[in-house]
Order: sequence, then structure tokens, then C-alpha cells
Amino acid sequence: MREWKKLLSFASIALLLGACGSTGISNSDSSGGEKATITFVNNKTDWEGNGKWDEYIAEFNEQYPDIEVLIETSTDYAGDIKTRMNSEEYGDVFMLPSTVNPKDYSYFMEPLGDQSEFEDKFFGIGKNSYDNVTYAVPVMMNPYGMIVNNTVFEDAGVAEIPTTPEDFINALKQIKEANPDVTPLNTNYASNWAMGSWDLVGTSVAGNEDFINDISEDPDAFSEGEPLYTIYNILYTTAAEGLIENDPSTTDFEQTKQDMADGKIGVMVFGSWALPQVQEKNPDNADNISFEAFPVTAPDGNQYVNIGPEYGLAVNVHSKEKEAARKFLDWFVNDSNFAEDNGALPTLKDSGSELLKPLEEKGIKIIEQAPAPEGKESLYTDVKNESEAMAEREKQRIIDAAIGNTTEKFEEIMGDLNRRWGEAVEKFSSQ
Repeated sequence: MREWKKLLSFASIALLLGACGSTGISNSDSSGGEKATITFVNNKTDWEGNGKWDEYIAEFNEQYPDIEVLIETSTDYAGDIKTRMNSEEYGDVFMLPSTVNPKDYSYFMEPLGDQSEFEDKFFGIGKNSYDNVTYAVPVMMNPYGMIVNNTVFEDAGVAEIPTTPEDFINALKQIKEANPDVTPLNTNYASNWAMGSWDLVGTSVAGNEDFINDISEDPDAFSEGEPLYTIYNILYTTAAEGLIENDPSTTDFEQTKQDMADGKIGVMVFGSWALPQVQEKNPDNADNISFEAFPVTAPDGNQYVNIGPEYGLAVNVHSKEKEAARKFLDWFVNDSNFAEDNGALPTLKDSGSELLKPLEEKGIKIIEQAPAPEGKESLYTDVKNESEAMAEREKQRIIDAAIGNTTEKFEEIMGDLNRRWGEAVEKFSSQ
């Protein structure tokens, strides 16, 4: 049984480990032409069960037969890896959780190279770099929006996926009226982590590649008329109108995928990574499940889908097999089919992927969040962590208010979030 150590903040860990930081991959590691064993810690538990990881490692070993790769997965990966990072034992290669502050990257990860060199070849590098040094490469780029069962919409008389909040709410009402046994929108409230998907469509709602950079310095980011207010209001309204699951507290993520594949759910807010997971639950109905843009038209009159990096793949700064770990990382992001196998966009810019073609044919524009300005790489993370305004529990709080589990009003909740965010902005803008 794995022993988890007491959880500390990343800031305190950074202070404790400061003297242990490394500046580069050593040439003295035992993997240079000799046998090496590395551990890859990741979130794909389903791939252990279906043998997919075995296929990947076999493919890697065709090129690197002397490197043995051990796989460790976790269903609560973000929480478990954060705990493991209290020690030096978090694998040789691991998926970087978003909770690590960029200014602390060097305490946990081996530097991979200059940011400018990686940006020429890969998407999403800015998120995993600090002070012009790249520490991780995204395993894939996710378009963020909705997974939709088109048959459910069509059976309710909705011919096209709505592009505005008002039309979206009305479409969900039509679904409920047409078949009361169908859940128009499933929030995955009980999964907790899944609620974070609602924040990930912010850049597309804004139609602004600097959305994250802008709200990092905006004390009124949650006020009426702002993208986050619009997104949260859609969540609140669907819940208040009885258009979500009957008992949100008992939702099971695995079951919701099956229910959507079987026509019992109309839509869920997720990245495109969830598309193949739903489709494989009912192959006979796979063609009826699609990835669609979030139902908001940006101020410039266009509808957008933003692409953002999934977990970044990194080498543990404390690894005893850094050379072997780096070989695996390079193979994974350059040669594996991880993104395609997960319904996402490859990190490689010249991959030739056609994932986004159906959206582009509808006139939907693709947008990528711009990197933070130099010197402000940690600002968004600092403000987000300090305020906790985007914590998953706040989306649950909105749903609880909407369905009458609490007496809070939507405006009260948004006022509280705005106040906390503003205080955090003020705190870190003065540093």
C-alpha cells in the first residue's frame, strides 16, 4: 500500500527543497547505453485495465529496449500527485498538476530547454515555462466546449446546437418537455474535478487570447457582463430551471458517459478528451456523439473554441535516471499517438490533425490562450490559489443555491467571488 505523506503547500516545499534543485540533465546517468528502470506516474487508470499502456511501452521499447518503464496511475491524480510531491518520490516522469506555481518549477522538475525553442515546435508551452525556461511539454491540447448527443437534441426539435445562452437554455427546456426521462445537461457535480471544466471555456467566451492574463489583473473579473459571470450564470440557470440531474450529489462520472452514449443525457461541459470515452460506451451510437462549442457568441460576433494544454509531461528533478526519463518524455510528445487516442489535438504544431475541421466548417474560430507576459508567469496561479474563487466547490455552491439546498442568491455568490478575486489581484499586483 502506498504511504502518503502529510500535505504541505508547494511554497513551503519549495523552500525545503531549494538546495536540491538541479540545472540540467547529467550525462552520468546509468541509462546511457545501459539498462535503466523508470516510473511514469499519470492519470490514465483505464489504460492499465484495457492494456493500452502495455501497447505504448512495447512501442517505446522497440526504440529503447534497455529502458524499462513502470506505470503508476491514480483515479484522483491531481490530489495524489500533489501529496506525493511533498517527498522526492513522484516518479521519474510525471504529469504536472496545475496547482504548482510556475516560480517553483525548478524545485520539482528538470529544465528541458529554452522556451523559444519549444514554442517553435509545440503548442501550449507558455503554461509550463518560467523565466524563458521550459519544464514540461503538454501531452495534448484539448479543445474546450461540450460533448453532445445530437439525437437527443434532434428528437426534441432542436436542429442546430445553440450559439447563445438564451437559445441554449430554451433548447434544454425543449429536451425536458420532449422526454422527461432525459437529463438535458449533466453537471457531474459529484465528481468535483469535473466542475473545473466550466472555467476552461473562459477564453472562448471572451474571444480574447489574453483572457487569463487580463483577469489576473482585473479586480472585477466576476462582475456582471464578464465572461466568468456569463458562464456561471448558465450553470445556475440550468440548475434553477430543473434541467440538470435529479440528484447532483450522487452523479457518477463513469455512469454519465454510459448514459450519454445511450441517449439519456443531452450535453456535458468537457474538453474533447471526453468524446472518445463516451463514444466507446456505445459504438453503435458513436456517430451521434460530437464535440461542440460552448453556447456563447463572443463580443466580436464570432463563436470560438479555445484550445488549452492538458497535463504537462515533466522529469522529476530528483530522478536517478534523468537521461532515460528524458528519452521517454521526448518519445511520448514526438512519436506516440496519445493525443489522437484521447480525442485531443497533438501538441506538435505540424501534426496535421483534422480534429477541429468540423468546427471550422461551421465558422467557429479556434483560439489559444496567450502566454503570460515575462515576469508575470505566476500571477494567474497566485490570484487563483489565493482567492479560491474558481475552486470546484464554488460551482457546487452555485448549483446548491439554484436547486434550493441553500438560501444564497446567485448575485450574492458572484459578489463574494468578485470580492475575493479582487483582494487577491490587489495583493499580488502590489508585489
